[in-house]
Amino acid sequence: MLRFVALALLPFLVRPIVVADDGSDTKPPNIVFFLADDQNHQTLGCAGDPIMSTPAIDRLAAEGIRFEQATVSHSICWVSRTTLMTGLTGRTYGTPGNREIARAEAVEKLVSDHLRDAGYRTGYFGKWHAKMPREFRREDHFDAFEAIGRNPYYKPQADGSVRHETDIIIDRGVEFLDGQPDDRPFAINLWFNAGHAEDGDRRPGVGHFPWPNPASDQYNEVSFPEPKLNDRDVFDALPMFLKNSINRERFFWR
Repeated sequence: MLRFVALALLPFLVRPIVVADDGSDTKPPNIVFFLADDQNHQTLGCAGDPIMSTPAIDRLAAEGIRFEQATVSHSICWVSRTTLMTGLTGRTYGTPGNREIARAEAVEKLVSDHLRDAGYRTGYFGKWHAKMPREFRREDHFDAFEAIGRNPYYKPQADGSVRHETDIIIDRGVEFLDGQPDDRPFAINLWFNAGHAEDGDRRPGVGHFPWPNPASDQYNEVSFPEPKLNDRDVFDALPMFLKNSINRERFFWR
């Protein structure tokens, strides 16, 4: 059976397969970990958004557990990602004098390695962007691994078509599951880039904030309200370092 579990529960799940007295196996649950990039916590149907249509996520929230209070130690992409893979905060895994880079001993064994020790087959497909030491080999920590990034989001295929990065990550996940043996549990990571801005390509819908083709017509008849933070007084009240930040640049392109 396929179950979706939160990373916070992994310490309780990473255990060897138990053989019961009657000889039958009691297997740990399978794990599928989706990680969205630059996802506003409010833009989900289950969070009360009146416009966003997220039926699959809403079903997971209804049938599983939805955590309504959460914090991050450092709201930067690579720090959060390394934290998820190691269980350590940035101040703990970082290298003195260059704290963006993880120390070798801190990333010697990732969550995926502990899962493999417990009998899991592990996979990783999608955005990586974790700043590791020079000798680190990310492929060694998973049974199946492919880093799939943006730049560009729409990637040329062998048949001459183009395919969105989100769809390619899902393709790899399906291929991983198709090759899964029946006698092993699995843990797969599908970590997406969208909706991260593509800083080097500002063409709406093609480069900057592009969406997969199946979603092209989803909101054609919807009028989105003006964001409250569009008020010029809000911007004028910001300190200069925020006015000049990359967040403002991305906002301005939209």
